[in-house]
Amino acid sequence: MRSFACLFLCWVASLSAADVMPSAAETAYAKGDYATAVEKWSDEARTEGVTAARLSALGNAEWRLGRKGRAMVCWERSLLLDPRDPVALAGIRHALNAGGTERPALTWSENYASFLTADAWLILATVSFWVAFLCVIVPRLRRRSATEANHRARLIALTVFALCIPGLWGSRSLSARAVVRKTELSLRLTPTQFGEPLNAVAEGDVVRTGRPFNGHVRVTTADGKTGWLRTGEIESVRGPGLPADLDQKAAP
Repeated sequence: MRSFACLFLCWVASLSAADVMPSAAETAYAKGDYATAVEKWSDEARTEGVTAARLSALGNAEWRLGRKGRAMVCWERSLLLDPRDPVALAGIRHALNAGGTERPALTWSENYASFLTADAWLILATVSFWVAFLCVIVPRLRRRSATEANHRARLIALTVFALCIPGLWGSRSLSARAVVRKTELSLRLTPTQFGEPLNAVAEGDVVRTGRPFNGHVRVTTADGKTGWLRTGEIESVRGPGLPADLDQKAAP
């Protein structure tokens, strides 16, 4: 019996040791091999799924390689999955202070929405709406007066639903942004190839996006300047996970 107990304890200890062992990507990053770290974290994201932690770590490695646009995409998407991810927040703060990038200041609704993810706000709003709806319709279908518990549940559900509205609005605003992925760009006055250049934007800048037209998107920069950029020059914050390779040629 003791031998089985010892074997079980050894097995548990080996599992615990395996959990704390750094991954291949973390080892490569610690050694300064950032290209390998990017490759390994990207493979992990494709096979095991995209998480906020993987995106934020991948953003750090991309920034070390000088890829500001890809790094900002990773950090911004990490915050969509976990608005309080400390690594992504620290990365964006460093990019704004030392990297020469710009990011629009968050509005009050966006700050409010940052307490939860967009999916959480949507689930809360849906559940509270249907609870309030059932509290109203069920007594009428049963032809009975609503009880005191019914009134309380209805009030709570309506209150939660009302609190979810700015969260949903802020989440929509947060996801309707994009990151500049090209260097040496200028906003264009018109959505055409030969549009008059306006203010310059840098790789890694975060812009608010508007309506698309003629292969262009109307954007607003952090300092309030508006203009048009080509769709291939920016990447939406709302995306599948890993940043796209905008430099890769399209298949014929």
